[in-house]
Formats: sequence, C-alpha cells, structure tokens
Amino acid sequence: MKESKLLLILSATLLFAISLVACDEIFGTKGDSITDEVFEEGRQDPRLILDEVGYAALLPFWDQFDQPTDVTVGYDELVYVTDASGLHILDRAGRLFRTIELEGAQRVIQDRLLNIYVSARYDTIVEAVDPTIVWNLPAVYKFQNPGTGATVVLDTLIMPFDDASRSTAGSQRRRLDPNREDNADKIEITGLGVLHDNTLYVARKGPRNITGQPEAPDNTILIYGPVLDAQGNPTGKMRNVGQIRALNPNVPSLISAVGISDLSTFVAAPQRENMTDDRSFLITQGDPERDVPFRVLWITAEFTPDGLEYRPRSQLLAQDTARADRFLYEEDRFIRPSGIAYSADPRGHIFVTDAGTDSLYLFQSNGQEGVVPPAGSTARKAVNVSFGGRGAGPREFNEPSGVAYFRRVVYVADKGNNRIARYKLNTDFE
Repeated sequence: MKESKLLLILSATLLFAISLVACDEIFGTKGDSITDEVFEEGRQDPRLILDEVGYAALLPFWDQFDQPTDVTVGYDELVYVTDASGLHILDRAGRLFRTIELEGAQRVIQDRLLNIYVSARYDTIVEAVDPTIVWNLPAVYKFQNPGTGATVVLDTLIMPFDDASRSTAGSQRRRLDPNREDNADKIEITGLGVLHDNTLYVARKGPRNITGQPEAPDNTILIYGPVLDAQGNPTGKMRNVGQIRALNPNVPSLISAVGISDLSTFVAAPQRENMTDDRSFLITQGDPERDVPFRVLWITAEFTPDGLEYRPRSQLLAQDTARADRFLYEEDRFIRPSGIAYSADPRGHIFVTDAGTDSLYLFQSNGQEGVVPPAGSTARKAVNVSFGGRGAGPREFNEPSGVAYFRRVVYVADKGNNRIARYKLNTDFE
C-alpha cells in the first residue's frame, strides 16, 4: 500500500515537472531572452495593437514621478528623469535606483565619461551685492557617474558667473539687482547637449537680449569645455569657451533662438567606438507669446577658413510632396514644442514633443514626417506615425515636456500625467 502511494506521488511529481518544461518552452522563463525583453521594455497590450504602422505603447508606464520635465537614457544604459523633486535614476525596467534632490530640475544629459549634467536652480548669497538677499539662480550641476553610488558634484555652473562674456564683477553684479526687470534669476536653462568629445552645449532663455555688446544675450547657447590641470589632464571642472552668437535672440528665422525650450545634438547612446564629430544641433523655440513660423530648427556647424561657423539648414525648406504629406520645416507646424531628441542610429529620426498640441511627432533626417513604408507595403509616401491629443490614455499626453530614444524605444516625459510613457514602432516587434 505504501509503495502504491509512493508511486502515485512520484508520477504526479513527474507530470508536474513535465508540464513546467512544456510551459517554459511555450511562454518562456524569467531567464530567457524573450522574457528579459518584456521585463526590460514592457509589454504590448493586445487591446492596443495598431492595424496600421505606428508607435505602440509599452505598458505599464512609469508613474512614480511628480511632473517629470525630462528623460534620457545614458551611455551606462540607465534611465535618468528630472521632476519637481530632483533627479531619479532607474534601470530600463523602471526600477528606481536612487533619487538626488534638486530644486527646479529641468533637463538632464550624460556625457561619454558617464558624467551627468542637470539644469536646476541654485540658492546663493552674494555678499558684495547684498548679504540679506538669497538669489535663486539658474545652474547646471555636473555629477560624477551618480549611477554607481555616492553623489559627487564635480562642478556647478551658475548664471551669470559662469558666462565668460560677463567675466568682470561689474557685468555680473548688474544682473543681480532686485529693481531690474532683467535680473539673472529670470534666466532659465532649457536645454543640454553633449558632443563626441564631451563638449557641453547649454541652451538658455531670458529677458535681456541686446545684440552687438560684449555680454552675450540671454537667448543663446553657451559652449563649455573641460578645465585641464598643469599636466593636461581634465580636473572635472568646466569653463565657458564660447557663445553661439549666430543665433538671433529676437527675430524668428531659420537661425534664431527665440525662447529656446530644448536642445539636442546628433551624439547619443549607446556607447560605440565610431561616434560622429558633427557639432551641429537641433533646437525648439517654444515661446508661446511670439509668432514663430519655424519652431524647430536644425543648425549646421561647418568648418570654414575663418573657423567654425553655424548656419541654417535651408535645404529642409524643399518639400517633396510625392514622398511625404507633412514636413519639419512647415510653417506653423508646431504650437509650443517642448522637447526634442535624435535617434543616433542608422534611422536618424527626429522626435519632437509639443505641449501645445499634447503630441509626439517623428521626422526623418530629410525633414519628411513619418517613417519609410515597411517591406511589402503598398504605400509610396512616408507613413505618418505622429500621435497624441490631450488626455491620460496610452496614446495621449498632458503637456509632454521631454523625449528620449534608445534602442528602438521612445520615452516621453508626460508632465501633466506624472508619468514616463514608452513606445515602440509596431513593425519592430518580433
């Protein structure tokens, strides 16, 4: 009798083990590549599968944020998010690693040395001006690889002190007068970008935009490079080596800087040996009070006998309607563009978020809106995959503020919905 019961138990155990193996073969395990991708990127809700080519939501969205303003995926393949409480560091499955508290955190980017730059605010007293006033000034914090553990601040770039065009104490103090309408505390740092050699671009906007003077206008882009020690080694500090004065701070054009709201270079993760040395960049002009026909601009950096010059990419004005229906350089295409990113892969896509239309737009590098039709498609034009509209649904936004791209996944800082939304082109699902 005991032997019969033992045989029954062994048989049941064997059947259960076989069933587990079969299930593993059908559904995958937590250790296989299919499940790893699901945990890392998210799952596609079958109720949201698109019949046409388009971006499908990867669920669940990440909703542990307080009005997120920006998102980027670094060369270390961690995800960095800024919101009202500071900088959050997550893995690509959305698991929070740590938070660094920062007031007014607005933008975030990582260089190829894994240093993180965050635009935020900095409280300080300037004794020489008035020891009773606490100034809340725009700043860029440089952290040494915060994804590894301890928080090490390598440098803090503060306006107006770290603007080389205001190198004298007098020119700096003129912007620290509570009776002036163009106080330095009204300047905002609205965009960050890095180049292949870890040069840092800092986009800013503000009330003082007088041209033809030694001091750079507020509406401009500052260029920062590393400070070297006596042996030529980087110290971790940064210094302002120039301002891009070719950008008109007042008059909208194909090379203007009227209320810059974000910035993107053509250098981005993942890390690789051959990285473009192009110093060109993309900007968005989000000032809602101005009539700006072309709110997204591609500024080309070209080396000439006279040195490096920044020029408009006027060829984007040519619009081949036989190949696309909408274009990047289309007058009044945007209302209040709030974020921009470039996919540094062979696709060369440009992503734009617009807080005025609560939408995400995709363009090719030739300025055509949409993606190349997939194999087997009867379409002869670029397939428009832009989407959005005010709401909290999986393909809706509420004041999107920042956008990033990494390994075929698009990340959107959906500020009004307190979440990071993620999407993948449905033709990329295997």
